[in-house]
Amino acid sequence: MSRQPESGNLLDDVEQLPDDDGDRGYDLQQKAIQQEQPVPSKSVASTVAIHPVSSPEHPSEKTNESESEPSSSPDAPALQRHDGDVWSPGFWKQFPYRAALALLSCLAFIIASIVVLVKSDDQPTSAWTVSPTVYLALFMSGTNMLARFAFSEGVKIAWWCKALRGGTITDLHNHWDHADGILPALFSGRQFSLVALGTIAVTVMVIDQPLIQRASSVITIPRTFPVNVTAPIAPEVPWGFTGYQIGRRTTDQVMTQHMISAFNDHNSQAPIFTGFSGCNDTCTGYVDAGGLSAKCNTTSGPIMYNMYDYLGKTVSPFSVNFGLKPSRVNASSQMVLNVAYTDNSDGSSCSGIRTERTCYLVPATLRYPVKLTGNILTIGDILGNGTTQSFQPTPPMIGVDGGGDFSTWTLGGMYIAANSLFSANATYIFGGGNGIYMALPDTLSNQFINFAPQNLSGLEDSQKITVPSACGSNWTDPTSYILSSLNMMAFRISLPAAGFPFRNTSSPPAPQFLVMEQASNFNVHRSDYRFLIASTLLTTVFVVLITPMFIGWWELGRDVTLNPMETAKAFDAPLLRGPGSNAPLPELLKSMATRRVRFGEVESYAAGPMVSRQLKLADPVEVTTPRSGVAYA
Repeated sequence: MSRQPESGNLLDDVEQLPDDDGDRGYDLQQKAIQQEQPVPSKSVASTVAIHPVSSPEHPSEKTNESESEPSSSPDAPALQRHDGDVWSPGFWKQFPYRAALALLSCLAFIIASIVVLVKSDDQPTSAWTVSPTVYLALFMSGTNMLARFAFSEGVKIAWWCKALRGGTITDLHNHWDHADGILPALFSGRQFSLVALGTIAVTVMVIDQPLIQRASSVITIPRTFPVNVTAPIAPEVPWGFTGYQIGRRTTDQVMTQHMISAFNDHNSQAPIFTGFSGCNDTCTGYVDAGGLSAKCNTTSGPIMYNMYDYLGKTVSPFSVNFGLKPSRVNASSQMVLNVAYTDNSDGSSCSGIRTERTCYLVPATLRYPVKLTGNILTIGDILGNGTTQSFQPTPPMIGVDGGGDFSTWTLGGMYIAANSLFSANATYIFGGGNGIYMALPDTLSNQFINFAPQNLSGLEDSQKITVPSACGSNWTDPTSYILSSLNMMAFRISLPAAGFPFRNTSSPPAPQFLVMEQASNFNVHRSDYRFLIASTLLTTVFVVLITPMFIGWWELGRDVTLNPMETAKAFDAPLLRGPGSNAPLPELLKSMATRRVRFGEVESYAAGPMVSRQLKLADPVEVTTPRSGVAYA
């Protein structure tokens, strides 16, 4: 049932509004006066027209509007004396400075991203306290937020410019709806507008985040740079450091303790541990240490071994032996290396090309190519890259470097090691009825014999496997191998000799100060400019697509928003009627700050018996809570 107004109680529900409500308070007073008139009985109440305060049908509305005209009376309400706000269009007056600053900041962030990627490319990660990817994420997030802000400012201007130029309610709705989400903008169809374009641009702009993140990565690369290395090592093998003569013959010797250690370490290929400092990774360079400098004489020519001359004839197609000479006036001790080998052999005639080489090995200072990893050293190609720096001088007294009974030797221990490791004597023997056979009794004879490769597939049994043949075997030159091995042992001896008195002094040699190239693996930032270009182009294009929404800002006469109060005022909502039609939003809110409103059910009484119920924002006095199941007009 509809609620009927009852006489005598309406005044009890009416509140006198404050003076700043203006004509609203005046209307309520007029209603109260009208309702004091005699009211017919309840049965004829439907013939009485009582109009709510906010009802547009109220007959006093025109009167109130006329009364709201500016008055010269000093007693008139303050709101009625409002002179209005000037409409001030213009290019610079209404220029969207905040939006323009936001768009320029977007471009600045894009440039900053480019600078970060260019500056960080190929730079160590340790040089960047904050990773470039963090900067890129911040810059892109800032770009997206500022673009979103500029877009929201452009939506306001586009909506009010459309309203200013005129159009349908649908046109205004489309401008708002296209800015409200990506789907309305995508499916705008024939109603596509600059607002829809801006919405698509600002939404799709988020793809710049994964693109710019891919533009910077961390990779590991090797780099070399010079470092200073301190190397405690003797520049030569000290006098009398490796051997001790125990008999009258020069070959009756034993190795010293340090020589035995170097000999055993060489045989077991133990790592060379050093006390070098200054290298924190892998360093390459050169270091001076003791070694053997060789001067060789070589002869070569064809030979016929004539094995059938007599029974038991023995010849040596491959041999290595050593000799030792003590120091003398103006000459240090020396080792003699004799090498002979045969190649281009003809098994049928027992002939070939024989090469004989005699090398004189003297103690010297060699410059070794080395690689240092931590404190472990590896010697490079000594013969190919090493050089002789100087020769060791003759010792000042007899017995320091051979020359007498029970004397020490500089190269005596090296001589024993060389005989033990490298002496060789391969032989051909004529055995009469057994024919010619060969003997390979030592390591080097087997190590340097030269075989053509044999394919084992298809062999029926072991009888088919290739074996060395008498008169038909060939050898290669072992000289380089022997010299390199002897110098590697000499290098090992030089390490403990760093603490031994140098020559005829009582002090050890000073440590060497080396400049080496350190190779280290560095984690560096690597910029991929493909992703940078893609991200920069897309972001710039999207920012540019936002700007057309600002076209026409110079036609507006005040700062505008899409605040519901401002748009409702423009639509002449009854609750917001009064002065301030061109007031900026802050002033509009300030002038109406005390007005109370409520959304709910409001009854409107027409001239007939019917009651119209509506849902709207109205004075709380007139509003009740919406009821379920009620249809509202």
